[in-house]
Amino acid sequence: MAPNSVHIVLSVAWQDAGDTTRAIAMAIALRDMCPPGLELKIDFLSCGSRFEYQITDAGFNIVPAQPRVKGISVAHDLGWDWPEFFGSEEIAKTFIEGQLAAFRDLKPDIVFHGMWAPASIAARLLGIRTINFLPVPLHPGAFAHGLVRDLPDMMPLFTRLPRPIRQRLAWWASGLMIKAPIFTQKRLGAAAAACGWPTKGPISLFDMNMADLNLVNDHPIFHQEYLHLIPKNIVLTGPLYAGNDAKLDDDIATHLTKGPGASILVTMGSSGTEEFLFEAIKALKLNPADDWNAVVLASKSICSIDKANEIAAGDPRLLITDRFISAPAANALADIIITHGGQGTVQCALAAGKPLVGVALQVEQQTNLDNAMNAGAGIRVQKQFWKAKHIRSTVLAVLKDPTYAAKARMLAETLNSMDGAKAAAEVMWKFILEEQDEKVKA
Repeated sequence: MAPNSVHIVLSVAWQDAGDTTRAIAMAIALRDMCPPGLELKIDFLSCGSRFEYQITDAGFNIVPAQPRVKGISVAHDLGWDWPEFFGSEEIAKTFIEGQLAAFRDLKPDIVFHGMWAPASIAARLLGIRTINFLPVPLHPGAFAHGLVRDLPDMMPLFTRLPRPIRQRLAWWASGLMIKAPIFTQKRLGAAAAACGWPTKGPISLFDMNMADLNLVNDHPIFHQEYLHLIPKNIVLTGPLYAGNDAKLDDDIATHLTKGPGASILVTMGSSGTEEFLFEAIKALKLNPADDWNAVVLASKSICSIDKANEIAAGDPRLLITDRFISAPAANALADIIITHGGQGTVQCALAAGKPLVGVALQVEQQTNLDNAMNAGAGIRVQKQFWKAKHIRSTVLAVLKDPTYAAKARMLAETLNSMDGAKAAAEVMWKFILEEQDEKVKA
């Protein structure tokens, strides 16, 4: 690291819309807050993504990395085989090798990555300093002391218990949760070892993404009880969600405002499932007497718009689109959001003061929805109950009870009082400048 220059390579699974949004927002803040007299170079390393235009639109350079992928969804490109994040050891090894080759060529001072294990592993193998951003404090101290608010939905026998009992069981069993299969990645561990990683065997979820500095893009209000149990290099920098203030297309804006009943936005982000999205569509057209209007985002990473339209069956209350729209603008016009619980989607809805009805595909999304639910700003429906009839009754319950919207507006005040991108950039610059001082002294 030269005394008057810093080269950062940002490596993220750009197929994920939420991670892309957060990474770009932090990179912009980092660029805007660069100290005078310091030359900052930021390269975005990408294996391919349909969201790459957002990177270049923000004025950043993209460096292609191997392997080249279609970039439609993370699950597809990695061959997700739950609970394994990679479809095979060979797939994982190919991604790690691609990151290694790129880092050797680019010679960055710092690798800045998201929940993207190949970048973290490759950077540490090369001895490059790392900064990470996370949706939650990814540390055993947090997971073992209340981060997970309810028993995970993948435990169907226990999740049929009443919620208060499930919550108590989740608290008591929180230390055991970190022994679940998802917390040890066998294929990734084997691939890392083949690339020179010193530890053989499975690699833990906590270690595979760990960095020298870890930024948590969530509101500290949701994590107070275990903050004292996590290391100082894990810093909560506040909520960070889509800030795109672009205008909505006229047909979408008109549909959300034409009345006479409630307006609904259905969004499963870029990581939801076709099954969950279609069930929500079925719920909204179940009863012809429901006078709501809904805009349904049918992301290309989830399903084809033709199949979604087939499920909607021409119902005039439903507008199905696969366009990438301004989330803040759409949330502002909706009365309620139906979602998969992705962090950015939940934060964006709450920042607009809108209540949620959601279903989670994995523990992090479940935690996001549970935090909103515990604050009285929505309802999380368990996976096994995500059926049209139950979704409809839950949406009606939230719409008929004004306290949900009131609690969402209260959360909006706290979320909007924080600038997550700026706070993250401040923490990063402190770390970078300290690194520079150490290099100069050496």
